[in-house]
Amino acid sequence: MKRLVIIGLLLLAVISCGSAEKAGGDAPQTSDGGSEGGFKLALERVDGGTFSFDEIRGKKHLVIAFWATWCDPCKAELKALAQMYSDFSDKVEFIGVSTDTEDLLDKVNEFAVSAALPFPVLIDPAGNVVSSLIPGSDSVPYMLIVDKDGEIVSKHSGYTPGDENRLGEELKKLIEK
Repeated sequence: MKRLVIIGLLLLAVISCGSAEKAGGDAPQTSDGGSEGGFKLALERVDGGTFSFDEIRGKKHLVIAFWATWCDPCKAELKALAQMYSDFSDKVEFIGVSTDTEDLLDKVNEFAVSAALPFPVLIDPAGNVVSSLIPGSDSVPYMLIVDKDGEIVSKHSGYTPGDENRLGEELKKLIEK
């Protein structure tokens, strides 16, 4: 029975991991489904307070890493982003958005603290924002890169160690624009 559970979890991890894709076409532009005013994102922080893209609009690009406490590739990606943070934090804001339900918010906070994540960890217990931005609404890890003007410029599904190197190059090019 344990083998079946382990095999099932491995299959789930493999299925949830994908390859990077360039944004375009019908990519969602706002968290509320509208397109007026460009990309919008406003969520509560797991440690209190709120984060809104409007606070950094025109000033910083945004990397949004959607994750869940049950997802080991997600946790590895967040730790890799934490290592990149100081190299980009003056031009790029990083955030982690948990897809976990309300009953797991303690675990979300526990991971954020134990991993010493230097960027905001946001929560969406009702899943409204997540469902408007992620295909399938629970396919994690999933990352969006939003330029400082509010355009989604890139989407990445899945995580494999080393992906942060490609992300670093992508962010450098975005900053140079």
